[in-house]
Amino acid sequence: MKASIIIPAYNAEAYIERALESALSQDFPKKDYEVLVIDDGSTDRTPEILKSFGDKIRVIRQENRGFAGATNRGYKEALGELVVKLDSDDVFSPNLLSEEAPLFERDEALDFVYSDYWEEEGGERKLVNTENIFNSVAIGTMYRKSRLAQAGWWREDAKFPECELLLRTWGKWKGLRVPKPLFTYIRRPGSASKNTNYHEDALSQLRALHPDKHELIRLIRSY
Repeated sequence: MKASIIIPAYNAEAYIERALESALSQDFPKKDYEVLVIDDGSTDRTPEILKSFGDKIRVIRQENRGFAGATNRGYKEALGELVVKLDSDDVFSPNLLSEEAPLFERDEALDFVYSDYWEEEGGERKLVNTENIFNSVAIGTMYRKSRLAQAGWWREDAKFPECELLLRTWGKWKGLRVPKPLFTYIRRPGSASKNTNYHEDALSQLRALHPDKHELIRLIRSY
């Protein structure tokens, strides 16, 4: 198995189908990737919806551990050599796997790949450029699973675990940007990124965890 799309899901009945359809509609050989959903203790119709997809997807249900814990479970259980996260309320473009996965074959030293993306909020859509890597988000970033394991996966108590991983591996890992939008990041009213206090607490936590990287932390995008 070349790649695994990991979808953590908690009470996602309103939008999980759209995310799944985008994951299953990749222009990538079906035999070469899987869609793995971690149902993080949903209490709504999410399990029923997942069941309706039959053997098109693989589902692991667990007690609620939060988005970082669910993501880590997905990374660890993935069958693919490459892993990429899709949140249950976001959408992959059909060419995400075909654009990102081949890059790892061309460069054995490559540890992760990320891309530009569309950000959608309140019916408005804008292109986010990730020339500054700290504009990137966890969604759509593809990793070699073996390197994630060596790094110790995501730190589950981190509020911005994807940023914490980037800071922790800064100068050690090799990443590559795809300068085109490969997914749509949808900001909803309840998104953590819309909570100013959460954002500031997350940055304070990163400064405490990485006191030697304050200049890099200043590059993390604000919302």
